[in-house]
Amino acid sequence: MKEKIHAFRIKYKSNPGWYWLIATIFLFPILPEYISPFILFTGFIVFKKQWTREGRKAKVGTLGKLEIAFMSLALLSALWSDSKLDTLGSAGLWWGMFLIQVMIYNLVKTRERIDKVFKTITLSAAANGIVGTLQIFTYMLYNLGYISERFVFTTPFYKNLDYAVYSWLPFSINTNTFDDRASGFYSNPNLLCTYMLVAYPISIYLFLNAKNKKEKLFYFIANLLISAGISSTLTRAGCVIALLGWVFMFVVLVKRHAKELLTIFIPTVAIIVPSILTRYGLIFSSQSVVSSAPTAKTNNIVSNYIANYTNTENFITAKRSTDAHLEIWQSVWDYISNHIHVFIRGLGFGCESTGEFLLETYDLNKPHAHNFVFEIWAELGIIGLLLLFAIILCTFGKLIEINANNGKKFDLVFCVFTSLMLFLLFGLSDYVFNSPKQIILFMIILGLTQAISQCYDKTLIKSTDDLVKATSKTFKEIVKLKK
Repeated sequence: MKEKIHAFRIKYKSNPGWYWLIATIFLFPILPEYISPFILFTGFIVFKKQWTREGRKAKVGTLGKLEIAFMSLALLSALWSDSKLDTLGSAGLWWGMFLIQVMIYNLVKTRERIDKVFKTITLSAAANGIVGTLQIFTYMLYNLGYISERFVFTTPFYKNLDYAVYSWLPFSINTNTFDDRASGFYSNPNLLCTYMLVAYPISIYLFLNAKNKKEKLFYFIANLLISAGISSTLTRAGCVIALLGWVFMFVVLVKRHAKELLTIFIPTVAIIVPSILTRYGLIFSSQSVVSSAPTAKTNNIVSNYIANYTNTENFITAKRSTDAHLEIWQSVWDYISNHIHVFIRGLGFGCESTGEFLLETYDLNKPHAHNFVFEIWAELGIIGLLLLFAIILCTFGKLIEINANNGKKFDLVFCVFTSLMLFLLFGLSDYVFNSPKQIILFMIILGLTQAISQCYDKTLIKSTDDLVKATSKTFKEIVKLKK
């Protein structure tokens, strides 16, 4: 043991930034949101000292420069924002989470390290899946009368600590939680679902390219735990998007990985579909119960649960949720289209301004637009939205330009492509930049894209013609790899 510790110390001293990067990627989704950023900041300081000592300069790349332009606009919007503290705080979160992307781009320079980052993401997601599964499973057992309330796994995991910390702060923070929808180590079911959706294709990639049967079994179990994590959130959009993600991967990879993908699909369906049916009240009768803070009897689920809540009412509630989303989007578009200054430059970065006009103008007590396109448009106008689209298109472009001319290389590029796609699709039904734990996911995907791009040969895209050629080449590689 002493020899192993000594060997690790030698490895750590030779490249401390790398080990802090791995620790940050693993711990960020597990620790509370008021602790995780400090792990990242500490890791970046270690990385920067290492780079300075070695006489290197940290690079951000073309993609990073586009993000800096977007984040600079976010900071600048404080000049016309009516919620300046929220604007500065929200922009600060983006700048802070951007550090993980810089670390990935500069430290992840080999294919082995890319796989190590993938494995770390999968392990952390699987840990969240375990907690989420325990939360929803113990809740159901208690609800059915099989266990007492004290054996129910607290949802979210840090609920009591969150309340203590937020109560101590000099400003108000919403601490609403859902007792009957799992949140894992996150503070909200939708936040957990966002992470699970990003990790889902990555876990499939590791399963498909496992080196031996032992590894294959390990990543199969990890994928099941991630699927269970998605299901435990009872997030309808997330569950449907996860299934669509599998279908998308199956269509593209069917010739080489049909058996393995079907092996994953059968238990995935068995885990995720019941969650969708439950939300529509077709197999279970339950209601999402919101509680603002722990009471004298923490997690008093009996008082929150409505025993006579019928399947019909469950379905009506689900339909009302869909109608509410449509009403929010229509209201946001109405406000943007009728205020030229909002249309062009927005109200200022941060959700607070959106929540205020939804309440004051449309009598909708909603914190944000529940759609990243409408939300960014309302905050930063068409200018900010176009900058964000430029970042997204540049990311997809960097993936398309990679010469993925063998099976594993193609799987690698394709799984990152799918992760970003699922993240953005989920963002059409819920705002996915509402928390540092969500923002960092976007930065990690972009950092991985940059890392993969510098590790593999590529066809540079400098014009529309280059984009067409690269896309055509990608489709030819898909067809070739299917044979």
